Amino acid sequence: MLYHMDEEKKAFILFSGGKDSLVVTLRLIENGYKVYLVTFENGCGLKAENVNHTIERLIKKYDNKKIENIGIKNISGLFREFIYPFYNYTSTYIKKEFGDISISQFNCLSCRLSMYIASIILCKQYHIGELYDGARKSQLFAIEQIEMLKKFQELFQENDIKIEYPLKDEEEDWNIKNELLARGIVPKTLEPQCLLGVPLKSKDINESILVATINTYENYLKPKAKEMIEKYRNINLTGEWI
Repeated sequence: MLYHMDEEKKAFILFSGGKDSLVVTLRLIENGYKVYLVTFENGCGLKAENVNHTIERLIKKYDNKKIENIGIKNISGLFREFIYPFYNYTSTYIKKEFGDISISQFNCLSCRLSMYIASIILCKQYHIGELYDGARKSQLFAIEQIEMLKKFQELFQENDIKIEYPLKDEEEDWNIKNELLARGIVPKTLEPQCLLGVPLKSKDINESILVATINTYENYLKPKAKEMIEKYRNINLTGEWI
């Protein structure tokens, strides 16, 4: 681990500006962490800057010495490496090689993995060994089911970083809203909108979907991800991006 017990506790947070990432951030601040907030934009979303509204609310309520806004990082280049040549594969080939994975779930898998590659690089550059993600399996994305979260954790462990999903088992939005209200925070947030992410219907969260997602990750995306981490590990991801 990059973090040592005699140092100030620090953690990166994948910060969307929504209720889930806000609750995760509040919990960490209240447990003595300095938090580093990073937002990723894949080039297929709207109003990434909306995240700043929630960050401003955080800074007003808490000591800004405990909050560092790393900013909005564009990961479209990483995302693009995953989708080519996949977007030219036929549905017959995809089903034969990986199983029944939909385009929307492939997009989410590729995008989240792009975020994680950038996060691994940032954690190394900032010498921070912990990352937190507000993913919840109840949101009905294949990538946020427990089986896939464990796969992602393995990738981070291979890079000497811990990733945690403190809300993964939370089923009710009501509980998240009440946790904000208990702190005197109105649970209304203004967050960016991704145009690619489409949740599954509850009946579609089944073994075949998860198997296809895992197969795509293990056999197509993970090898690429490892290559990209090595390829880009020395590029400067700190500071402002254009």
